[in-house]
Amino acid sequence: MDGEEEQERDMEGVGGGHSRVTESREEVASEKVRVRNNNEEERNLFYHHLPPISLLDKSVLLLAGIFLVPIRFFLALLVMLSAWLVSGLGLMFRDKEAFERRPQGGWRGLCREYMYKATSSVVLACLGFRLKIEGEVASRDDAPVVICAPHTSFLDVFVIAVCRGSPVARIENSKTPGMSAIQTVGHTIFVDRRSDQSRHAALENIVARAVSPLSWPKVFIFAEGTTTNGQALIRFQTGGFQAGRPVQPVTVRYSHPHLTTWTRDQAHGMRWSMLLLLATPFKTVTVNFMPVHIPTTEEETDPIVFAKAVQREMALELGVPATDVQRAEFVKELRKEK
Repeated sequence: MDGEEEQERDMEGVGGGHSRVTESREEVASEKVRVRNNNEEERNLFYHHLPPISLLDKSVLLLAGIFLVPIRFFLALLVMLSAWLVSGLGLMFRDKEAFERRPQGGWRGLCREYMYKATSSVVLACLGFRLKIEGEVASRDDAPVVICAPHTSFLDVFVIAVCRGSPVARIENSKTPGMSAIQTVGHTIFVDRRSDQSRHAALENIVARAVSPLSWPKVFIFAEGTTTNGQALIRFQTGGFQAGRPVQPVTVRYSHPHLTTWTRDQAHGMRWSMLLLLATPFKTVTVNFMPVHIPTTEEETDPIVFAKAVQREMALELGVPATDVQRAEFVKELRKEK
């Protein structure tokens, strides 16, 4: 949606008169160059492969893996099972409409808090990660929205719990066995990306949560909207910036990015990634809570400008470029809408 708005701005005033037609042709040619360059960058940012493993590393992984893999897998499975059971308990006998209208406290809130704890530091420890927190966590009153980047790994799901947030997730996740209860008790905002109505409803829900005086968990958004290899930040989607409220940028770094990175263009699968992760003795994930970004007057009224400003801040913190690259599917969706 944000790309469409930006394109509409660029095309404002086009039409009528020979000079306008010439300008239009030049803009089309320029757009073709930009798309070609984006496609080249996209191939780089969505590509990942495992580097060759040395003989020494293979020996260490083999010896450590014999003991660590089954122990870590079993412990992580137990923790996730307990989180699922407690989350299911927190959803029992609920009024679904009331559950959507206001945040749940009391014993349901305690179940949600257990889920957050179990699926953050506890499960990461079971997987062999040391969780390192940097910066100060802002209160919901100071920043009702968390913007997280880069989104490089399937392990990022545990960062949501570290931030005690309610993420925006695909509607398919609400039907995933073992995960649906965990996500639902955390007041996840589900969206069907194939449905304009669902996307519009999700956006309204994000804004309503951000401006609500109620004690909702913070809205948590992976602003890139998809996973990359982390070598740059791709264009931020504007959903988390539509409310014009302060946001807290949160960056994530892994000590072994070659093992944790998960993109759409790679040869190895999930089982091989998890096997290598579990066999690696020591790993660290660093979650950095950056200072709250308070929008300027212009940013409050223009989510595109707001998103770009936050993207630049986070890119500077990470030491990577801030790009305008989008995933091809997003570009196709925008063209269909036009």
